[in-house]
Amino acid sequence: MLMSAIPPVFSSSTGGTALVPRDVHCRLLYTGFTTVTPDSWNHSLCNPYWRLYQNLDDGASVLTPEGEYQLPAQRLALIPAWGRFTSRTIRPVRHFYIHFDPQGLSGDWEREHFTKPVILPEDATHEAAAMRLHQRQEQSLLWRTRIQTLVLESLANALELLPAGVLERFDQQVAGRDPVAPALRHIEGNLHDKLPIPQLAKLCNLSVDHFSRVFRQLLGQTPTRFIQERRVAVAAERLIGSDDDITQIAADTGFANRYHFTRVFAQRMGVPPATYRRTGRV
Repeated sequence: MLMSAIPPVFSSSTGGTALVPRDVHCRLLYTGFTTVTPDSWNHSLCNPYWRLYQNLDDGASVLTPEGEYQLPAQRLALIPAWGRFTSRTIRPVRHFYIHFDPQGLSGDWEREHFTKPVILPEDATHEAAAMRLHQRQEQSLLWRTRIQTLVLESLANALELLPAGVLERFDQQVAGRDPVAPALRHIEGNLHDKLPIPQLAKLCNLSVDHFSRVFRQLLGQTPTRFIQERRVAVAAERLIGSDDDITQIAADTGFANRYHFTRVFAQRMGVPPATYRRTGRV
């Protein structure tokens, strides 16, 4: 995931020092309100982004390799990115969902510390705010801003539930990512092109071996694996967020052809692209 460069320390007007805060926000992908049924909400898949759920009725749950998690009525629940899960409901349930991509976290860190759904603690104010938002689906600036606020507040509440010391270690980890920041920016803006490792290393003024070693230390995976993951993630967003032809999506996200795209996508997401397009929205 693309990380912004470490901001410089500068002197304040009062003679002290201040830090420009690192940008942390959530890129909203899509949101909706529907009624899920036992026939319609029985998907098994992986998703490359986070989901925020609020159900108005009891009866729905999410199954993961670690067990089944009930989604209590009114409560807010987060489904972390890159985990495999199966949705299930025993009766019709009114279901509000938001899909989002946190900017400022990293995939390896998320997978290490968010391995299962997070049912947030009861919070009447927070839950009422979510209720008001799904009751007036619109695209106004005010509504989008409040959706962003809801998502950020939910993510912050989930972060507060992490064990002591985890966030401090994350801050230390992110603070060391500047050596590969130029490569991360280039990858994010050029997924449709070939991205040879020597070119990425050159952008960072590092040798290929040193770049690959540092990249893996900082992001928890090889540059090749990271690029493939970003391609799959962007393709997944396009599959659900547009009616674009799958062959075109494959080309736009840097896959050699539709066959290659389908094979890689199914390996990473658990289902082929066409199936994901039909089932991955809610």
